[in-house]
Amino acid sequence: MATTTDDGWRLRPNAPASGRVLGDAALVAEGQARQFVFGRGRSAFGMFVVRRDGRYFGYLNLCPHYSLPLNHQADRFLNDGQIECVQHFARFAIEDGRCLSGACEGEGLWRIPVIVTPDGQLAIA
Repeated sequence: MATTTDDGWRLRPNAPASGRVLGDAALVAEGQARQFVFGRGRSAFGMFVVRRDGRYFGYLNLCPHYSLPLNHQADRFLNDGQIECVQHFARFAIEDGRCLSGACEGEGLWRIPVIVTPDGQLAIA
């Protein structure tokens, strides 16, 4: 199984709707990631956006191996140019979320489509 690209993530509690503005695209620095959380507590919806080569990649912040957040610290998702789950050290490709190594074999991250609007805002597609 590769990256999950269907819209099933939209059914999760507090999932942002299409068109929801996340903020100025410049908030996500080149080669870095930025976390976004909607709601609170156990039903909070967590996602993150990575910027690489001027492109933006959004993912659900949920490890496919054990359904836990990938990070322990805000905005800390990358290690040596790859997305890393700090729970089990699984590695994922930034460009498509596919598992590269670790306990996620045959799986991938749930892709959340993001766009940059004409006025420079990062938004859910």
